[in-house]
Amino acid sequence: MKLHTTNSSKTIIAAAVLVVALNAFALAASGTWTGTASLHAARDGHTATLLPNGNVVIAGGENNNQAVSSSEVYSPTFGSWVVSGNLNVARSNASAVLLPNGEILIAGGCISSCLSGTTSSAELYNSLGGKWTSTGAMITARTYFSMVRLPSGQILVAGGCTGLNANGCSGVTNKAEIYNPSTGKWTATGSMIAARGNLTATLLPNGKVLAAGGINGADNPIGTAELYNPATGKWTATGNMITARDEHTAALLATGNVLVAGGENLSGVTTIRTELYNPSTGKWTATGNLNTSRLEHTSTMLMNGNVLIAGGNHVTAGTTTVLSSAELYNPATGKWTSTGSMSVARVGHTSTLLTSGKVLTSSGSDANNDWTSAELYQP
Repeated sequence: MKLHTTNSSKTIIAAAVLVVALNAFALAASGTWTGTASLHAARDGHTATLLPNGNVVIAGGENNNQAVSSSEVYSPTFGSWVVSGNLNVARSNASAVLLPNGEILIAGGCISSCLSGTTSSAELYNSLGGKWTSTGAMITARTYFSMVRLPSGQILVAGGCTGLNANGCSGVTNKAEIYNPSTGKWTATGSMIAARGNLTATLLPNGKVLAAGGINGADNPIGTAELYNPATGKWTATGNMITARDEHTAALLATGNVLVAGGENLSGVTTIRTELYNPSTGKWTATGNLNTSRLEHTSTMLMNGNVLIAGGNHVTAGTTTVLSSAELYNPATGKWTSTGSMSVARVGHTSTLLTSGKVLTSSGSDANNDWTSAELYQP
């Protein structure tokens, strides 16, 4: 008996084959990077913020050591970028955060060539109009500082570099302040115990903020850590890190612990050491070492609970190498494993977790070129 197939059944069979093929491709592509559309402007030291609709806003940065004002929006649906408004103040190495009303607050950073000074100015991005409008300026001009959205919806900024020279920070601050989205104004809050730039700040499950490491006024990495209590507006000391470091990353794990990785140590080189902060005990414990030491890398918490770090600078006593490599931390085992490398080496880039679970890595520099390229990591 001969089997006859209709055109509709052929279409169904073809569709089924395509689905199987796509699923097989998705599995094969796990742990790899694929290119997506390039940005319109090359930049590094920019900010990246995920909007509630799943789009990503890139703002500012620098190109050929000059601060830029342009911003662009990436649509994961279309895999494309759209130019969307200019900042009122061109800035790089600023901080940005999503406000409860869906607007983006960007503040501080350095202007011109970064050796020309820092800014206290702040702006708001409205995705509906695609425009930036000025809001209240910070009390203290700063760059390489921390910015955290508190459970109240207010924004805490702390520390940072008040000036820059060819060697890095020329001054650091312990000043902290709070931005009120309802009034558009900043008010001083308690100062940190230690002045520090290039620090990390992490909102803990208990509502407190952990500030860790950074660089001091003598241009040396520090290992101290402290906690900010929004209820009192004060900072209190907590356990010191095992390794003093700056230009590291920090990620809040599902356990409530904080993972700190990489950075520059007291010898002026990058470290492979990583450690965990336990909010319950206030202590740090060592965990697995990185495969490659690095600083100025990105750190992204994936939907499966693992942490992806990518790129950055690998610094030895005599060399600095920009990296394309990436690694994954598994909290269950406490170990780092290598994963697929990016298509190009990047530092000063951003990595953003998309609603699809993929990670968008954008622009950056290889120390000689500022990139327009972007790529997606498939966990």
